[in-house]
Amino acid sequence: MNYNVCGKILKTHGLKGEVKVLNSSDFPRFMKNKTVYYLDNNEYLPLKIRNVKEANPLIVSFYDYDDINQIIPLVGKDLYALKNKDDLKENEYYYSDLIGKDIYNEDNIKRTTVKDVIHLPQGEYLVCYIEDKRKLIPFNEHFIKEVLDDRIIIKEIEGLL
Repeated sequence: MNYNVCGKILKTHGLKGEVKVLNSSDFPRFMKNKTVYYLDNNEYLPLKIRNVKEANPLIVSFYDYDDINQIIPLVGKDLYALKNKDDLKENEYYYSDLIGKDIYNEDNIKRTTVKDVIHLPQGEYLVCYIEDKRKLIPFNEHFIKEVLDDRIIIKEIEGLL
């Protein structure tokens, strides 16, 4: 199975097993009765979500974790979701599938590599570096011509990189 990081347990919240969770998912993963996973001894173990309170960070409780002492061992753990290509619409991608792809311009010249994907109010951006300077490429149809298995082809305009 293929897993994708979707969040991180930051700290406990109260005495009844609730935790503060940083949501780093590009999909709605933290919803009542959905399952996320944490890694323990190279094994993905399930956590079924009992409740989510919308806050920043989220306040989440899990079934079978009713007490602060039960949840403390999970503080600091990354949370994972199963990757399911069926969740994707046309021209949608998991962030983790874009990171590491080489970026080429329309003349088939390699320009850089995707280091991260971030979400800003204006949309998603590919994070890359040119000569140690951080650059953001808007991930939309105006700049992204094609996403292939091994590369991303961009329309490179003056000032973009």
